[in-house]
Amino acid sequence: MLAIRFNIKTGELIPITATTATILNLTDPSKKLLLEDVLLGDAKDTLLQKLDKNSRVENYPATCSINDTVLNVLITAEKDTNDDVEAMFINITKHMNIYQKIEDQYLFLQNVLNALPVPVFVNDKSHQCLFTNKAFTETFGNVTDDSSNKYSFLVSSDLNEHDIQANFTNLLMIDSATYQAEFTTTMNGNLHHFEVQRRPLKEEGGQIYGEVGVASDISHRKKIEQDLRDTTHRYKNIFWNAAEGITTVQRDGRLTEANPAVAAMCGYDSPTQLLDEVKFVDQLWRYPEQRLEYRSLILKNKTAVGYEYEFVRKDGTYGWMKISSSGKFNDNGELESIATIVSDITQKKQSELELARCASIDSMTGISNRNALENHLTTLLNAQPSVPFAVIFLDLNNFKPINDNHGHYTGDKVLEIIAQRLAKGCRRTDFVARLGGDEFIVILEGINNKEMLRKKTAAMLKAIEEPIQLSGAVHYISASAGVSQHPEDGSTVIELLKAADASMYDMKRQSKASKINEQLELLANS
Repeated sequence: MLAIRFNIKTGELIPITATTATILNLTDPSKKLLLEDVLLGDAKDTLLQKLDKNSRVENYPATCSINDTVLNVLITAEKDTNDDVEAMFINITKHMNIYQKIEDQYLFLQNVLNALPVPVFVNDKSHQCLFTNKAFTETFGNVTDDSSNKYSFLVSSDLNEHDIQANFTNLLMIDSATYQAEFTTTMNGNLHHFEVQRRPLKEEGGQIYGEVGVASDISHRKKIEQDLRDTTHRYKNIFWNAAEGITTVQRDGRLTEANPAVAAMCGYDSPTQLLDEVKFVDQLWRYPEQRLEYRSLILKNKTAVGYEYEFVRKDGTYGWMKISSSGKFNDNGELESIATIVSDITQKKQSELELARCASIDSMTGISNRNALENHLTTLLNAQPSVPFAVIFLDLNNFKPINDNHGHYTGDKVLEIIAQRLAKGCRRTDFVARLGGDEFIVILEGINNKEMLRKKTAAMLKAIEEPIQLSGAVHYISASAGVSQHPEDGSTVIELLKAADASMYDMKRQSKASKINEQLELLANS
């Protein structure tokens, strides 16, 4: 008896016991022996096929060569999930003639087959059960004493004598063939599934005189198979009917699975169309750097939850998705694929952005409000290196009569027009905001020259004084201006706004009815 271990991919034999190592001359660790060096003919390929199909092979007859000696063996082998196989070779060479003539060598069969842990039976040409081993009797009971005939798989009771002979001969015509069948029976009140494997027995002249069979209880395997089918069915239902998008992405970025929900999110008619037109998932990400960042999270943490990114629809428009993923890694820790669940959060994201915009925009004029102004000033004050800038405080003159004489609607439109004039006259780096009422603030970045500041302020005051036509009436507005500069006049938001406000009120007091040039002179000399 040989007890060996081998891997299906490498085929290298590793003895499990010291006796096996001695028999195979593998006591020297540097010496190697492959499976094909031992098994003759197509025995190796047939054995591997059976292991690939069932993971376990019991009592597989084969011819092998050990130390240049040809032996006949029975092989029992089992494969695990890593393609590692443990096998037992039982040498039956010296008993082969006896094994082929069951009637004359009943005792040998009894000794050999009783040693096997699986139920074994032997039939003659008339399907009369000649022998059952100990494991068979322990599993099924004594067949000859069973009047219920519940194990009819042994005698093919559903066929007449002519059919039995014809069926038996046809099935066992090929010497190397093994025939499988499954049956179900109730034992001790429980339903059991069995798999029966049959193999022909022939005389020296090639005449078939019987068959040997093995009945294996596959109830556990059947349960696992059914659980797998149920799980697969549930997964398919979830996959195809889920409101969230579900995808599978390979490690090279290929998109290999997509459900209807994600196809609809991306603007495709079906998952098939999506997979045909989007070969790599990068095509769905607006910003490649976001995709790289997300993949890095998967590699680092194995999973990533709640990541938000902008995606590209089929028509080229953009939306927002929230994605959660789990990476599948091989035994070497290498990423194989990524399973993802995505949801379209475009509407939610747009609402958030709109809320943020509304929080910083003056609803009446459409320019920035006080909150945005203070945030902008804070950013400039914290800039490194320090940035020089000026704050211009603009207060409209004689605005109240417009509200009193023409109504608040007209007054609001006047404020809106003046705000747009100020915004139009600003550079890209400048900032304009409504402080409140009829007061505006303009921030000029990078200006520390008084002459340049005077010219910019003059342009703003001139723009404000342009006539405004509304509802058949012409309105004339002027403004007073005050200026503060950073860092000369302050280093905080409050200090700069107070300094500009004070400058503006000084100008109002000193030049209550002055013209623009007189106001500017006051500013230039302040």
